[in-house]
Amino acid sequence: MNQYKKSSWIKFLLFSAIGIYVFFINFNVPEYQISIGPWEWGKVAGQSNVLVSHFTNLVKAALFSGNFNAMPFVVWLIGVYSIVDLFLLRPDKFWHTTKVAAVFAVFKVIGFLLLCFAVIELYFGWNPFFMNWFFHPVASLGEKSICQFIMNNILVTICISIPAASLFLPLLVDYGLVDFVGVLVRPIMRPVFKLPGRAAVIMVSAFLGNFSVGHIAVNDQYKSGRMTEREAVVIGTSFSTVSVGFLLVLANNTGLNERGYWNLYFWTAFLITLLVSLIGVRIYPLKQIADAFYPGAEPKPELPIQERLLQVAGEEALKAAENQEALGKRIAYIMKETIGVLGTVASGTAFFATAGVLLYTYTPLVRWVGYVFYPFMRLSIPAPEAVTACTGAAVSFIEVTIPALLVTVGEWSLRTRYMMAVVPVTSIIFLASFVPCLMATDIPVSFKDMVIVWLERMLLSVVITGIFAILLFP
Repeated sequence: MNQYKKSSWIKFLLFSAIGIYVFFINFNVPEYQISIGPWEWGKVAGQSNVLVSHFTNLVKAALFSGNFNAMPFVVWLIGVYSIVDLFLLRPDKFWHTTKVAAVFAVFKVIGFLLLCFAVIELYFGWNPFFMNWFFHPVASLGEKSICQFIMNNILVTICISIPAASLFLPLLVDYGLVDFVGVLVRPIMRPVFKLPGRAAVIMVSAFLGNFSVGHIAVNDQYKSGRMTEREAVVIGTSFSTVSVGFLLVLANNTGLNERGYWNLYFWTAFLITLLVSLIGVRIYPLKQIADAFYPGAEPKPELPIQERLLQVAGEEALKAAENQEALGKRIAYIMKETIGVLGTVASGTAFFATAGVLLYTYTPLVRWVGYVFYPFMRLSIPAPEAVTACTGAAVSFIEVTIPALLVTVGEWSLRTRYMMAVVPVTSIIFLASFVPCLMATDIPVSFKDMVIVWLERMLLSVVITGIFAILLFP
């Protein structure tokens, strides 16, 4: 390793250390509130979290929860970009590839119109009479309107956390850390999960940061020839789960947190996600996807290593650091990619979350779908609670935090509370923002395959989580 420049060592060690600190090291920040003249920021509760989440909270306090409520307008501007992208920048990608892509493009237009109505009502206090359903309180959403729920609970958080994570992402994936860890865990990842070792870092960063971190990181790896189509789809659909922040919301709403089960819930959810993925990668449709590289990319697959594991890991890391562009250029590239993803997420989420909440609130469709899981739910949950739990499992395909709301009020067994906190996480895929985010990347995954993967993962999650529930709460 003596042949590598000192600057390569510095980039690898320093940038990797900063990346680890930003995404993986929890530290406490006490409650605070900032005021700058007339600009009063929102109050941020004291908490232990990773730096990227603290940074997200800071931006949210400055631009949303205080007296300068700019974030809904920012979300709308991002929606404007998605429409410009749709009709002017990349029309062929959305309108002339597949029928599904064209349908999703129409959904984005409808979602943008919903964003327009939301911003007009928020800033000018006016909405047309035919949109009353969008602005009236809904009991199943905790008396929030559909507009409030989607804007406050989903869109604002996503539109802050995605660029915040992307800003620091090059430190984690571009200067040797992914390559170093990838070599060390390669003997485990390839036979167990049929994935390259570098997938482990992306998986953990998504779990601690946000599913969008995983999508953007694996999209970059796929386009640079370091992962195949199958590997990119598997990581995007089966390892890029929701963040710790979402888990905290689910733990709070189900009452697990206040009962002292946070650590138990966090680590078992992580373990169950891995167990479900262990099976999922070996069955249709993920098993059938071709191991083809991104068109035009130079293939850079991981090679098997028989000996000198630590030395090879160091050499791979230093080679990556030495050949990589300057940090500023990498941040600029990732942020450019992020803007495209963000535009689709803003408009797509506005549509899917609205449609999903309407289906859940005003039709029996979600409840009917939930009966698919009833025989499996009954293995671990008593009959009086199983129907509600099945509805929660089905509605998680729409938005991950809604299932927890079903057990917020009333008397529920710990098993049911645990199931409603875990299965939305371990099933991974949901329409509100995950699907638009993944489909905005260049990862070639179809909507049909995502639905099938979700159904498989939910069935497996219900069974495996049920076993854990029986053992943990006898």
